[in-house]
Amino acid sequence: MRPVGDPPSRDRPTRLRMAGLAASITLAVSAYRAGALPAGDADAAVLPGGPQAVPWSYWLGLAGWVAGLVALTVTWWRLGVRVRRRPASVPLGWLLRTGLLWATPLLVAPPVGSRDAYAYACQGALWLDGVDPYSVGVQPGGCVWSAAVPVLWRDTTTPYGPLAVALAGAAVAVARLVTTSTDGQLLVTIALLRAEALAGVVLVAGCLPRLARAGGVDPVRAAWLGLVSPLVLVHALGGAHNDALVLGLVVAALSLAAGGSSAFGAGRAGLVTGALLGLAVAIKVTAIVALPFALLLTTIRLTTIRLTSVSLSRVQPGRAPDSAGPTGADRAGRRPAVWRARLPGVLLDRRLVAVSGAGGLAGAGLAFAGVTLATGLDLGWISALSGTGRLVQWTSVPSGLGMAAGYLLRLAGRPEAVDGAVAAARLLGLVALTGTLAALLVRAGRAGSAPDRTRARRRLVTITGVAFTALALLSPIFYPWYGLTAVTVLAAGLSARRWVHRVAVAVIVLSFLVLPSGLGLAVLTKLPGALLDVALLLVLAAVAYRRWRSRRRS
Repeated sequence: MRPVGDPPSRDRPTRLRMAGLAASITLAVSAYRAGALPAGDADAAVLPGGPQAVPWSYWLGLAGWVAGLVALTVTWWRLGVRVRRRPASVPLGWLLRTGLLWATPLLVAPPVGSRDAYAYACQGALWLDGVDPYSVGVQPGGCVWSAAVPVLWRDTTTPYGPLAVALAGAAVAVARLVTTSTDGQLLVTIALLRAEALAGVVLVAGCLPRLARAGGVDPVRAAWLGLVSPLVLVHALGGAHNDALVLGLVVAALSLAAGGSSAFGAGRAGLVTGALLGLAVAIKVTAIVALPFALLLTTIRLTTIRLTSVSLSRVQPGRAPDSAGPTGADRAGRRPAVWRARLPGVLLDRRLVAVSGAGGLAGAGLAFAGVTLATGLDLGWISALSGTGRLVQWTSVPSGLGMAAGYLLRLAGRPEAVDGAVAAARLLGLVALTGTLAALLVRAGRAGSAPDRTRARRRLVTITGVAFTALALLSPIFYPWYGLTAVTVLAAGLSARRWVHRVAVAVIVLSFLVLPSGLGLAVLTKLPGALLDVALLLVLAAVAYRRWRSRRRS
């Protein structure tokens, strides 16, 4: 008979490992029929003739993909239950090797969930051929692979930083040395871009457990939630996104920042932390959100509070001595008992903040400037960020609210005002994002009130994850892989089981939002999605109001 509390045999680690591998193989095989193939539909859309015009092989591949993703998700969830109930049965090394095993089939599959890798290849090829990708799109620039890029992005200049362009150019250069066939060069380039994404994930594997331990969080559970998940496997690796390397650099910076302990240590840690984040920003500008929180993290240190001349009569059982007591005989005339207590407390020393901030800004600036100068590129990619807003989807909450307002305007006979409604909602979203980040930064500065260093670090890491969550939800555009950094950083900071479960549910939802061909479900569910965003806003408003009322009553 199975002992009480012992997971069923199907949830034994080895069986879970093999079940996940089988699911991953199913995904990889299905991707050759339903994935983002170079010769497939670049717009990842159902053909004009309707579903019946789509080849049966695509539907077969799509069915296999859905079945494989469901199996992978269920296996991953069961593994998380095993980690929670019997943590000793799932060592960290075993979990990381399992993740690598699950990832292997997807590393040899065509891109899935997105055609961004083809755009990266074209942008790298343009730069390698002396064309500025910040001034011209991939099709006008003469990229031979532009047919594999969605029409929406063929004339758009690249919104990625100089390091992203240089890495893509390096991949193209190697591919040209390997083969003279343009098709073969594309395949080699995609393989190298996926190797770049794998390097980012490996960096996370090396740094995430250390970051979790610094905050007193179980590193195995953090790795399960933030690394060995369907979101990382399918979108970071399967999609070969730049976000994977950005994720690795951000987690590495936060992990390093968690070790600062003195004025010299804080300055040095701030310099290297800033340099890592400067490289991340040189790939994707959103990484800059981590910089102030990481620099605050370097300043947390263990200090001591010396309490003297405290009367024993003022000390209650279970409480620390009150340092406010008199230094001589107390008012009752009793003989004082002198206490010399050393209590741990975490302070954000202003000197350390200044040293860390100066080092961090210098490191970030030097790293970013060095990459920019070395590549010969300028800051034209900053202005190109506005071009990404051409796509309007409800997965961005402000865009969804603008879409909902647009539907009402259409009913009112004002279709010409729809674009203005979306633009206004996105502007309000950016204002809300700015306010949220400012509030989180203030809260991070107060994290020093935690009773010990470990708790203070955990609070700061969690706040950083919330900042990336706000960035993902309130930006004008959102794709599932935009949530990678938020989920992984939260995995290193969350200790409450209910919040871990909520983030795990979000991981599952994000994993299913995009079909393997790159077609987002948001395109097929515009009205329901917009209404969902409205409902979400109302629920959040109701929760905020109830908390405000409860605070007033207390």
